[in-house]
Amino acid sequence: MNLKKGDMVWVEVKGAPSNFGYGEVFEVWEEEDVGEVFTFFCEVNGGLRMGYFKNIIEKPNARMTSKLLEEKRAIIEILKKKKVI
Repeated sequence: MNLKKGDMVWVEVKGAPSNFGYGEVFEVWEEEDVGEVFTFFCEVNGGLRMGYFKNIIEKPNARMTSKLLEEKRAIIEILKKKKVI
């Protein structure tokens, strides 16, 4: 799998409220000691995060996709209250 800017990925992350994340890749580079790494904006946990190519999740489970939809609904509700949408 060749990862590039703009790709959407599921990835295992440490130190986040959920142990997984999903988002758009912003930057990809190679580190000598760990291999290919990337940054992405996590739509599940929020924030710019770093992930390892080896930790990409090919098939997310139902809990993961449900959590993503839950977070997207919460964002929509916040935007409605601010009358943005």
